[in-house]
Amino acid sequence: MKITNQSFASVQIAAALAIGLAAVPQNGDAQDAQKSAPTAQIPTGRQGRGGYPLPPLPAVFETYQHKVRVSIVARGLDRPWSLLMLPNDDMLVSMRFSNQIRLIRDGVLDPKPVSGLPEMRRLFDIVLHPQFAQNSWVYFDYSKAGTDARTPLALARAVYQNGTLTNVQELYVSDPTSQGASRMAFAPDGTIYITVSGAGGRIANGPDPRKLDTVYGKVIRLRDDGSVPPDNPFVGKAGARPEIYTLGHRDHFGIAPHPVTGQMFHVELGPYGGDKVNILKPGADYGWPDYSYGRNNDSSPLPDPHNVAGIEQALLVWLPGITPSGLLFYTGDKFPAWKGNLMVGSVVTGRVNGSSGVERVVFNDKMWETRREMFLGELKQRIRDVRQGRDGLIYLLTEEVDGAVLKLEPAD
Repeated sequence: MKITNQSFASVQIAAALAIGLAAVPQNGDAQDAQKSAPTAQIPTGRQGRGGYPLPPLPAVFETYQHKVRVSIVARGLDRPWSLLMLPNDDMLVSMRFSNQIRLIRDGVLDPKPVSGLPEMRRLFDIVLHPQFAQNSWVYFDYSKAGTDARTPLALARAVYQNGTLTNVQELYVSDPTSQGASRMAFAPDGTIYITVSGAGGRIANGPDPRKLDTVYGKVIRLRDDGSVPPDNPFVGKAGARPEIYTLGHRDHFGIAPHPVTGQMFHVELGPYGGDKVNILKPGADYGWPDYSYGRNNDSSPLPDPHNVAGIEQALLVWLPGITPSGLLFYTGDKFPAWKGNLMVGSVVTGRVNGSSGVERVVFNDKMWETRREMFLGELKQRIRDVRQGRDGLIYLLTEEVDGAVLKLEPAD
């Protein structure tokens, strides 16, 4: 991918020299300057993860089918998790480590957090009820207080108005599990799907991602009041938690319905490569921790799930892994060549710090993959969420200590 904004490219070279990165030398003087430039520490919230500063924006980037202008909507968000677009074009951002929801109004970050959140251990995702225009309900999920190893997952809703949550109702609380983070999405039938981490695998004397007595390593499905739909696959089965919809999952940080079929699509992280896109089927077992398209964290092999009876196959796989987060089917008109494409954020690719961007996947009418493209790798930002605005533009959330909301618009 080539950057088409020349001023951006020249500033990038200067910035790279200043922090000791490898810039492209323009002449002998530039080569000498690069050799003598001091090496500065890249600031990062977590050692070895992210920490590259935002490059000068706005700037134009060239992709396979569109030129894209990227600009900053707001910044100064400390490692944000989820981006929510409101009908009035305001935005809400969930903050996983500070347990806050931040409001962006008219492109300005409100200095005060949204008020009214209950006490919690970690805040995760935020979504709108499908009838938000009538009921003003915002849903959020979070981990409650527990032991160091076991924390229940909770789902709550509240009335949102102008930076304030009121009438908070806790709708659902899970069994104690191990919680890293979670995503949610409403399906066309009005039920809500919630991912529950199972990254720890099978824990001795603890929860198992492939056993039905715990929501650990599962996708659960609830009604909008937190009750269990009677058509869930394990309702009435002895020893099974009825809210479970699918099982055998690791970390899974993106979920969304297909805009035409309504099927729930879902991205999941492998331990060392083998990240994948799944189509969620009721009662299906996706294999973790016994099967994976990748390898263990120590690089030792894991049994491959291909042709294993009873294990649901992935729709597509990433090798090396991209650490997928956020999932969007683009339905707007601003990027016509991308209509119907799947967009997934990449936090880090191949375990190389600063290797990230947005992954675009093209399918044919049989949902067979025909093309992939990773773009915006030049930003070197951990892309944690991908959303479409009411304006048909694409918005990205970067999970950095100086996290930002970025706007993508056509520059063709």
